[in-house]
Formats: sequence, structure tokens, C-alpha cells
Amino acid sequence: MDTTSALMGSPRGRFFCANIGYACSRHERASGYSRPRTVGDVIDALANVDIEAIAALSEMDVLDGFAYAVDFARYWQPPDEDDIMFVLPEVVELLLPIARAVLASPHTQWWAEPVDLVNQRIVQKYDRTDDPGVTPLHIRQFEDGLERWRAHTLDYEATFVEYLKADPDRQIGGEWWSIPAANGAYDTSRARDVLGAIELMLVEDNPGSSIAHVWPVSVHGTPRVYEITSPADWAHLVDTYPLAVPASRRHVWHETTGEYRDWFIPDWSKVVNDYDAVHLSMIGYLTTPGIAIPLARNSGATVLAGWNPDTIFWLNSSFITVDGNMTEWQPNAENLWAPV
Repeated sequence: MDTTSALMGSPRGRFFCANIGYACSRHERASGYSRPRTVGDVIDALANVDIEAIAALSEMDVLDGFAYAVDFARYWQPPDEDDIMFVLPEVVELLLPIARAVLASPHTQWWAEPVDLVNQRIVQKYDRTDDPGVTPLHIRQFEDGLERWRAHTLDYEATFVEYLKADPDRQIGGEWWSIPAANGAYDTSRARDVLGAIELMLVEDNPGSSIAHVWPVSVHGTPRVYEITSPADWAHLVDTYPLAVPASRRHVWHETTGEYRDWFIPDWSKVVNDYDAVHLSMIGYLTTPGIAIPLARNSGATVLAGWNPDTIFWLNSSFITVDGNMTEWQPNAENLWAPV
């Protein structure tokens, strides 16, 4: 499958392309990132996109459209009204030329690249400018971090198994993410000329922050990095290191995908035996999260959820240290992150 088609098969990809279309539309109800609220207005707005204007967008313009799509990622509830409209065939047809145009932009040519080990940054955000914590997270290796994560995941799954035994029709929310949420599994993203770190702008379900501190991260040696650039890459990782979580993800992933499946996530305590880090590329993000991805070796499916674009999770943090040269960032008048 080519990249354009892959974007159209993903809710985040379609949402992003619609944002870019609205930004370049001549339609009165699509000025900036205002949202048309009916199918008719969506079709009119996207049918009146100036395709040539997409090439003139700045990198911050493109990232702003990306950020809006990331912020509306929800893996514990049904698709919202935008996602429902964007999957309609007549809308997808209008999104295709937008996808081709934005993928041809010079600002997106790095989006399928592997992790940039030279320009990694770690970000800490704060709600107030007077928050303390002006030192970087202390990077150290927790020998049992991923093992504790695995034990918690199995205990959590067993709890939901008991819930369903008592009431098979019970609809109960719970953990919806599939990331290595473990002590010591730090996440970093790359810096760009226009942005101190991709994580400043591209954060799922962004709670909003008043200030951020960004530190350079030095990568030592040659870490083994697994790259996720497509649903197939994620499926291969889960198939190779499967951890079954059908009970705990039953309701939340049915909400977001509309499917009841035997769900799996990666067993990160096993992944670390072969890989020191796992990276989700920008294209990987726009094509992979939030959809039910069938597995080849295991009878079931998986969902990538909770992973921000261009983020690398360090399963083995002994490869990284934090530089002391912190920079401070705040949202400006246009609500875009800028250095203080």
C-alpha cells in the first residue's frame, strides 16, 4: 500500500489531511482551522481547497495542522463527529489530492526517516511559570522497570477477567494504551530548526501547559532501534513479542475500533532483549494508531495507542544522558510554542 492510501486508511491521517485542507480552503466556513459541522459543508470546504497553497505552507503551519489531529486522538471512546464524516467515500475522494500535495511538501520529506539520534530532546511541561522542577528528569536504568510493568499488566488483565466472569456484558473502561509505560522507559523526540522538540506540539489529548523546559539528549554507542513506519511494523512487533490483554482492552478498544477481538500488545519486557529503543515515525503515526490491526502469528489483533509522533521510547536508558543546556519555551500569541 502506498503512503497516500495508508493515510486514508487511518483516522489520524484523514483528520490531518482535512486540517491542511481547511487551512487552504476558499470556503467561508473553513477559515483557518474552524470546523465545518455538516457533511455538506465538509464536502464544500474540501472541494474548494487551493492545492497549490499547500506547497506554500510553512513547516510550523504543517505541524500546527498535525498537532490538531494528534490532540483529538481518543482510544477509549467512539470516533467523534469529524472522524465519522472523514471516513465517508465522497470525503476520502476529496482528501486524496490534499494528502498527495502535503506529502510532496519539502517540510514532510523527513517524516518517514528513522530516528534522528543526533538531535534528541527530552521535554518537561508545567502548568504555571512558577512551577519548580527546573532540572531534567534523572536518567537512570531501572533494572526491574519493565518486569514490574509486565507483572502489573498481567494482574490488571486478571482483574478484568474476573469482572467479565461475573458479568459477561459489563462495559467498563480501563487502560487503553499500548506503550511501555514503565519506570526507566523514557521518551524523547527530535528537535527541528523551527521547534525545540516535536513533543512540544505533537501530544495526544494535550492537556495544555504554560511553560516547557527542553534539554538536549546525548545518545551513546549504537542502540538497537526498532522502527514503526506502518501498521505492518507494529503488527510484526506484537506478533514477535505478544502479550494477550483481551479482557482489559475489550471495552475501550471496541469503543474506538467498533470490533471485539482477542487483543494483544507487545510484551515490552521481552522486546528489550532484542531492542534498546522503539521509534514511531511521523508517517507511522499518521497510518497506524487507533485501528484494529490483525496479527499473522496470533489469533487476534492489536491497537497502537498512546504513542506521540516521532517519539522514541528508550527501553534501555543506559544509552542516553541529558545535557545541562536547558531552553525554556512558551506558547506565543498564536498559541504556537516559541523560545522564551
